[in-house]
Amino acid sequence: MSDYPRVLLAKGKNKRLKSGHLWIFSNEIVHPEERPEPGTVVQVCEANGEHAGTGFYHPHSLIAIRLLSGQLLSVDAGFWKQRLGNAISARDSLAQSTNAMRLVHSESDGLPGLVVDKYAGGLVLQILSAGMEKQRNIIVDALKELLDPDFIVLRNDHAMRDREGLEQHTEVIHGEVNDLSVSITENSVMYRVDPVEGQKTGFYLDQRDNRVLFRHYISEGDRVLDGFCHYGGFALNAAQAGAKEVVAVDGVQSVCDAAQEHVRMNGLDEVISVQKADLMKKLPEWSAKGARFDAINLDPPNFATSKKSVGPALRAYRKIHRHALEMLQPGGILATSSCSHHITADAFLDSVRRACRDTGKRVQLLHEGGAAPDHPVLPEMPETGYLKFLIFRVVDF
Repeated sequence: MSDYPRVLLAKGKNKRLKSGHLWIFSNEIVHPEERPEPGTVVQVCEANGEHAGTGFYHPHSLIAIRLLSGQLLSVDAGFWKQRLGNAISARDSLAQSTNAMRLVHSESDGLPGLVVDKYAGGLVLQILSAGMEKQRNIIVDALKELLDPDFIVLRNDHAMRDREGLEQHTEVIHGEVNDLSVSITENSVMYRVDPVEGQKTGFYLDQRDNRVLFRHYISEGDRVLDGFCHYGGFALNAAQAGAKEVVAVDGVQSVCDAAQEHVRMNGLDEVISVQKADLMKKLPEWSAKGARFDAINLDPPNFATSKKSVGPALRAYRKIHRHALEMLQPGGILATSSCSHHITADAFLDSVRRACRDTGKRVQLLHEGGAAPDHPVLPEMPETGYLKFLIFRVVDF
């Protein structure tokens, strides 16, 4: 390990590192004259030469170093087996309620740029950094040894790979995925996911606990709207909680088809209707016609993909919240999510405040949360927390 190239922090540029952050930016280091190739393991040293950590180096990326540890260590087969094993064992308790979960959540598990999701007996990997790309084979070997998976799919189709100079591609690298479809169960709800071509790595695992929480606010006989329903998770939980009628809406036909299949699998055809529609247009139409629901869930796509789009995104959130509130009577429940890390928790909450002023409605905040615990957040690194999930009750005082 002493043979790893050394990269020095620039003088006075160690504040981020000292705070516990795991990224070191290009302007915070002194690049070596002979720059190591992207993804090389390097020793990170203070300006005075004192050791400060071990990480992956990228000479052409804004994130010049992604730390693996604040210690000097050997990044060998033993390291990968231990680090991956620790992340996997931390999720053991989830097996009681589901056979689908995130086993590795990138920086939050000390594995920057690596995502590993479990779907029944198989795995889906996303490699998002040049360092992890260089280590791919040894990582796959370690996962095979630890888990003996039925299949492994590489979902290297994320735009973040472009920033690291990596090509996007998807391939099955181990085993077979029959009919491109895998059955999973989550808190007694059955789903069929596509780990090769489905959204994200096949399913929205981060919303697991929020789907169950939403179920607890549904009463027997309720009329429920699941907006931007994706694969129908919130709708299915609402129906199982006793809702009399659930309307599930999404703008993508393939997603609606998947949601309809899940309705059929769970025997809820008489309760849930799946509709393909542009909800940004449908919400104001329904509101204008006086439609009413007892509970509404909104889980829109990422409205803010960059800092420049934050303003328009907040206006869009305010709009959908306004129309949702217009369709809720006192006692009605509004659940809403934002999956953009560019939208702060305060800004997202403020979009609901503004919608309340627009409608003259008052709400109680009942729950403020984020992703399921298999998507942990590092407090020192806000970038690891992206999902905001809020539940409100409309009141009449």
